[in-house]
Amino acid sequence: MTRRLRSAGLALAVFSCAACGDNHGGGGGDPIDAAGSDPDGRHPDGAPGDDGGPEPDGAPASRLVLHYAFEDSGTTVTDQSGRAKDGTLSDASAWTAAGRDGRGLALAGGNPATQFVSLPAGALTDVDDFTIAVWVNVAENTPWTRIYDIGNGQPDPANRFMFLTVSGFAGSTPVGLHSTSYGGSGANEIMLSADASLPTGVWKHVALTGSGGSRQLYVDGFRVATITGGADVPPLEMEPVAPNSWLGKSRFPDPGFHGTLDEFRVYDEVLTEAEIQALAWPGTDYSAWHFDEGTGQVAADASDRAVPTALTQGVGWTTGRAGSAIDLPGTGDAHVSLATSPLAGCTDQLTVAAWAKVDTLTNWSRIFDFGTSNQRFIYLAPTDGAGMHFAMVSPSGLFDLVAPAPFPGDGTWHHVAVTMDAADRVTLYVDGAAVASATNADVPPSDFTATTENWLGRSRFPDPYLDGAIDELRIACRAYTADEIKLLARP
Repeated sequence: MTRRLRSAGLALAVFSCAACGDNHGGGGGDPIDAAGSDPDGRHPDGAPGDDGGPEPDGAPASRLVLHYAFEDSGTTVTDQSGRAKDGTLSDASAWTAAGRDGRGLALAGGNPATQFVSLPAGALTDVDDFTIAVWVNVAENTPWTRIYDIGNGQPDPANRFMFLTVSGFAGSTPVGLHSTSYGGSGANEIMLSADASLPTGVWKHVALTGSGGSRQLYVDGFRVATITGGADVPPLEMEPVAPNSWLGKSRFPDPGFHGTLDEFRVYDEVLTEAEIQALAWPGTDYSAWHFDEGTGQVAADASDRAVPTALTQGVGWTTGRAGSAIDLPGTGDAHVSLATSPLAGCTDQLTVAAWAKVDTLTNWSRIFDFGTSNQRFIYLAPTDGAGMHFAMVSPSGLFDLVAPAPFPGDGTWHHVAVTMDAADRVTLYVDGAAVASATNADVPPSDFTATTENWLGRSRFPDPYLDGAIDELRIACRAYTADEIKLLARP
């Protein structure tokens, strides 16, 4: 697969989980109470480099301290970082050819877990600032199942562990994707939650970075949660990690991870947003425009779809929701043109999601308008005079969906998205919340796979041009879940 460096724009999201409660273990696990007590005692108990081939463009290899590419067989999981920290697979039948990139590990879950990777001692020696990144394809969001669970297995106050679960809880409240670093007492831990769940049956890239008392959680290269001022519990304090550290298994009586893992990496530094985006390369899963060029008349679709994208005269650059963004003045012929249909390959589902800033709200201006002539087109208008308006028109029929209110025209950034699922349900979102929904049984996304006039900020009719800005555009031939939209819309 050809990989290109993605630029550094991210939709930033802040979610502090310092008040998420003190639940470390899972559905039958063992929470430590606020005083840090452990009622039944179940809680406690080289030179960096990369020998495994080149990193994705933009991802550094110099501080890579652990890399499991999962291209093995048998029970040895080879560390390709050059530090020879090989893992041990409990069950060789977990290998699969259906990884994210080549082979992977398809773990069956179960309680207790029977398929997992045991990590060796010394894997986190001297690792203070860090990044942990992995591709995951979740089969079930079972409470407290672990992507990883790493620690020394010692009793308090020497107990140290850190984990990432696909389904955490704050008390009885689900918080979705969740990480904890525990330092020997309930007052010495740092927790971070996405407040949303990953979709099942889909590859998603997850990364956690940490420095001191700060943590940042990323999904598909987007920062979805952050916390500062927490406890300083660095990975180096987890040593010796053997024999109490795993991928796919919890240190508590929680179920094993059910799903597939690929490309597990640990870095001895906090990667930049651009570097995490490089690791989260979308391939052909979706098109992504970060609009972080900041200059010139060309914008990149940072995916293997590589839709050629040009800015017409009058389109400029401005400070974006993350990085830079395209600035549309609403005058002349200022718009962005996509040379080929961004919906190529779509059949019965779609997602179009972006950050938009509308400076002047004018009737029938367009955030996007993709079509061919006036007989086949799909568009989103911030307002039709009454509400935000989405339409699909083709020889198959006509579908309109109007939200109760216009898209905000207040000159500040808001997230907007439209999805159509396999049940023909079309949903409009603003700032992560559904604002309108209806069934479209007549016009399929497949009617727009070969459109020749694909524009941002321009209508195919004599309507006003968009006066505003667009950033972080993502287009997919899959209906994103409400939680995925929620993550993309994090303020």
